[in-house]
Amino acid sequence: MTEAERWARDLACNESEAFEKALKRTKEEKKMYIDGRWLTEPEIVAYIERLRKEISELEDKHLYECRQISEYDIELKELRGQQIANEKLERITASYTFGQQRAIFVEECAEAIKAVCKVERAADSSAEVYAEKMSDLISEVADVLIMARQMRLYLGTEKVDAEIQRKLDRQIQRIREEQGNESDTP
Repeated sequence: MTEAERWARDLACNESEAFEKALKRTKEEKKMYIDGRWLTEPEIVAYIERLRKEISELEDKHLYECRQISEYDIELKELRGQQIANEKLERITASYTFGQQRAIFVEECAEAIKAVCKVERAADSSAEVYAEKMSDLISEVADVLIMARQMRLYLGTEKVDAEIQRKLDRQIQRIREEQGNESDTP
């Protein structure tokens, strides 16, 4: 008869007395009944370490999955925001002619240039004045970007995007040449 069977028999005879006896034996012999078998103290320590490792791995996996979900959520919101902005831009470009918007684009670019100059002049001014000029610049940059996106739609998104890519690649090549590191990739 195994020790577990003896303890089970004891429990059947007198549950509370047997339980106290089994508990005392567990403490004295430093054994514990886990996963269907009696473990010694070193086995218990190893078992606990294994559980800690499993918990840590699950926490890491859960944290990673939460980060992924958060990133996907942000990307989804950004895509939705872009979709809404694109719909608005398409409505605007459908409402005005290329000539009308081209003239406004020129105006917005001129206003942005003036805002940049004012920020430069305000560099030595008070923080309040500088902040006001920076706010004005942000507003003008937003106007220029809106108009540039409209121009992209008027001129053809594929053509403009291809030209953007060409110019970005050209600038990356210039940087590589300046750094003497022509084999790096962006």
